[in-house]
Amino acid sequence: MALNLRQFVRNVASQWLGIVLQAVVAFAVTPYQIRRLGEEGNGVLMVINSYVGYSGLLNLGLGSAIVKYIAEHNAREEWDELNETASTIFTIYLAIGAFCLLAGLALAVPLPHLARLPPELASQGQLLLCLMSVALFFQFPGSVYSGALMGLQRFDLINTYVLVLLVARTVGVVLVLKYHPSLVLVGAINMASFILDQVAAYLWSRRLLPQLRCSPSLFRRARVRKVFGFSSQAFLFQVAERLINATDSLVITQAKGPGPVTHYQNGLTLVDKARELLEKAAIVLMPGVSDAAARKDTRTLRSLWRSGNKASLMLAMPVALVLIVWGRHVVTLWLDQDLASKAYESLAWLAAAFVMQTLGRGVAKPLFEGWGKISLPARVTIVEGAANLILSVVLVRTWGIAGVAFATFLPAAVSGLLVLPYLACRELQVSFLAHLFHTFVRALPPLVPAYGVLWYAERLGLHQHLWGLAVTCPLVLLVYVLGGLVVTFQRDERAALMAPILRRLGRA
Repeated sequence: MALNLRQFVRNVASQWLGIVLQAVVAFAVTPYQIRRLGEEGNGVLMVINSYVGYSGLLNLGLGSAIVKYIAEHNAREEWDELNETASTIFTIYLAIGAFCLLAGLALAVPLPHLARLPPELASQGQLLLCLMSVALFFQFPGSVYSGALMGLQRFDLINTYVLVLLVARTVGVVLVLKYHPSLVLVGAINMASFILDQVAAYLWSRRLLPQLRCSPSLFRRARVRKVFGFSSQAFLFQVAERLINATDSLVITQAKGPGPVTHYQNGLTLVDKARELLEKAAIVLMPGVSDAAARKDTRTLRSLWRSGNKASLMLAMPVALVLIVWGRHVVTLWLDQDLASKAYESLAWLAAAFVMQTLGRGVAKPLFEGWGKISLPARVTIVEGAANLILSVVLVRTWGIAGVAFATFLPAAVSGLLVLPYLACRELQVSFLAHLFHTFVRALPPLVPAYGVLWYAERLGLHQHLWGLAVTCPLVLLVYVLGGLVVTFQRDERAALMAPILRRLGRA
């Protein structure tokens, strides 16, 4: 299954739609849930959900492994190897799911004391934890089937049934909250949603890949070393990125107290939303890269590297421009002017770091994962995280939260602009200097007309209203993208992007 632009766009669009709808649901339902369950009841629900969230650390990077190896074995039609690999991961996940179930049941007994649950909510909290532990028992082994769909590049299918379940779960929760507010009933709805998610993945993966079989009887010890050889490096990548993105608040708290953390997090939240959009798009690339690598299709990989970085910058550059130029206005409209003045400088550095991280890991990470060669880039990212942490500790005392943000930017600039792209270019046997010029340098001129939009919009006073922000930001994106298509993308790349559109218009 070769990389397909049309399929890629459909996958990314469905990923982004899911993010938007989840944000809308959370924004709309959370206040109502707090009112109906009460602050303490909702707090108990959050405690149990945090248990489910921490269980994600037990993934051990095997989620990336199943996507990679399904894509590779499917490309080569190696059905025995595919089933042995999938069954090995399935068996490991079955054991992890059983561990989560037993741990949850055991933790339910002392939970009221450990979490200081109100006496009237203690039994509900215990039962809720048991329900979510059952959900995890099904989720871990069931995730092999959703990983198979990812390996087949059918993220659109996954997002379709996930969104259907999101709507059904939301309706169910709202009805329960309205007529019979109960932690246990909310937990039962969430548990059913978890299980139905795995059932849908199983049915679709068996339909699209009828050769797929997952059974403990196909577990092979020889496969364990292979999958963990890759997954351990993927897990190292995850730890490195958490080190980069999740330690700043701790450093600020130790040096300045908890108050400044709020100002830093305000800026980081805005940047993280844009980063999440790009990460959701990047993960779509990995199975296609594995497929192309398995077929030794170097031409496709070079094309992906060449155009994928430019496409990533089409979003990262205008987002960073808005946050750097209009950051104070954005935070003022979102929160208030006092918080905006305290958050702006760190926001500007974090926005610049976001561009560097996009250059370094936006396309390079799924490429290295697809090749199965992530040991070196994972170590580079660990060094970046360590440098970030050390610089943050040094600069926070003299420069405050802006120094912590700069400590994020500087290592990201070295890693993202130079080191990781150089390693990827070396692997693809393309010129690093040519890549740097065509990808980064040629992405700078379109910032000029995009900045002109912000300048003129500010003269019109649009920065003083939320509706003005809602109008101006898409316009900045549009102007930058149009400029990028002319200046950043080369003629053959523009032709490749336009070909599917022209074919569709011709059929119409």
